[in-house]
Amino acid sequence: MRKLLLISLVCLVAGPVWSETKPNGLVILHTDYGTDSLYAGALRGAIYTKFPQARIDTLTNSVPSFDIATGAYMLMEVCKEFPAGTTFCCVVDPGVGSDRKCVVLETESGQLFVGPDNGLLSLVAQKYGTVELRECTNRALWREGKVSHTFHGRDIFGPVAASLASGTPLEEVGDRIDTLQAIDFGEPRIEGDTISGTVVRVDSYGNMITNISYEHLAGMGFKEHDVVKVTIGKTQFEAPLEQAYSAVPKGQRLGLIQSIGYLEFAVNLGSLSDETEEGAHAPVSVRKKEAK
Repeated sequence: MRKLLLISLVCLVAGPVWSETKPNGLVILHTDYGTDSLYAGALRGAIYTKFPQARIDTLTNSVPSFDIATGAYMLMEVCKEFPAGTTFCCVVDPGVGSDRKCVVLETESGQLFVGPDNGLLSLVAQKYGTVELRECTNRALWREGKVSHTFHGRDIFGPVAASLASGTPLEEVGDRIDTLQAIDFGEPRIEGDTISGTVVRVDSYGNMITNISYEHLAGMGFKEHDVVKVTIGKTQFEAPLEQAYSAVPKGQRLGLIQSIGYLEFAVNLGSLSDETEEGAHAPVSVRKKEAK
């Protein structure tokens, strides 16, 4: 598994900043707690206790356990589907109880993200811009009573998200900070006729999404129906580039551009991840098959 680098993302904001985001009362959960989780239930309870009128929904509670990088990508991919004013409560936090910060990010898209400063919020910040960052230091917004060292979702992130969704000004969360820890997947690399990248997510169907974009492929002259030679981890295969899964027979592998513009490899009505025994963070390389 590829080691992921934590870097600093500078928030380019100077002077006093006042939030213009108007919360809409919606709190969206994004966690690795599991689909039928007692922890997710406790998190909802903490939000309702702080803000009984909250509307709570879920992006997913099925981020792979402890996988900050995949959680960051999933959040970036889907958050844009929710309206401005939405507050996201984000918990993929293997460092819970350590000295990592609890933070709130306000984006230029008018959304608020509450979570650990471990890289989970960084791809959202890079994609949608940073208006303001604050550290969650105001304990009056936390859950009443003693704070657990193992459940900051219930005790800090949930109550702070609830407070913000109810209309508490962002300025009351705590002090402004200037940096946010960031996940670095690395930029796709082009060497001759080959483009290399990384699998950033495997979905529930076993489809493998990479960080190679449509623009990368188009810039190298790849087009629909081209057959490409693919290496994912230790697995090599050939596959056509198509627009839809059904463009190939059942059981056949293919590449396609998925819903937000990145190259995905899949098996029609099957699981490529299961077939290859590869997963998130596996290296990927793609080149055109030589014409005969």
